[in-house]
Amino acid sequence: HHLAQIYDDIASSHLSKLPSEYSSMVASTIATYSIYTFVSNASLVRPLGENSRLKITQDLADFELCLEQLVVKGGSTATLSQMDSGRPYAELRAVRSMLFWNGLDRDLEAQPADIAKAILREVWVKDVRPSTVFHFLFSFAPSLLSSPHHSKRMTVEEYVATLVKYDGSVDDGEAAAWMTTLACCDNYHQRASVGGNIGGGDARIAAILEAVGPELLRRRRH
Repeated sequence: HHLAQIYDDIASSHLSKLPSEYSSMVASTIATYSIYTFVSNASLVRPLGENSRLKITQDLADFELCLEQLVVKGGSTATLSQMDSGRPYAELRAVRSMLFWNGLDRDLEAQPADIAKAILREVWVKDVRPSTVFHFLFSFAPSLLSSPHHSKRMTVEEYVATLVKYDGSVDDGEAAAWMTTLACCDNYHQRASVGGNIGGGDARIAAILEAVGPELLRRRRH
């Protein structure tokens, strides 16, 4: 509801005063930036229990409605699903499926490389940024595997700001997110090797991240 009021104010106070071709362009940029920022924040939630998944799913639905209203009130001729070639909207929808992925539970003895291959076959994986997948996997990890923003001594908001630029562009942030993920995994292996208590969570996550990351980035570039 707080967001709905903010977007309503943007549409009525700013977009409605612009020529239609500009208001449409500005609405598209705001929507793209908002979706990527919202998804990046949501994917960093840890731990991610059943209640959190359901809450985020509801938030995503409410958020989509807010943005659709922004686009309509802003006088845009394009729909939310058409903006920026449809990529942000596709990610917004795909994340709902991703949140309920349970590939770790299907086979507790499965090797990390096999789980990585299974992730790459998931329907939702083609529509989400690699960083979204990385961050989501951290939610299953032992506490010894630090979250990316913790490893960089940043707040979630500060870290997400390094991934998504104000114009909605995200490609630079993806390469940086992978380097941060690798550094987190390296630190985890070093700590675990000296007999540190890894904490709860699935000890396979670091190896899964290392296996899935290069292929996700390769697909992103192509």
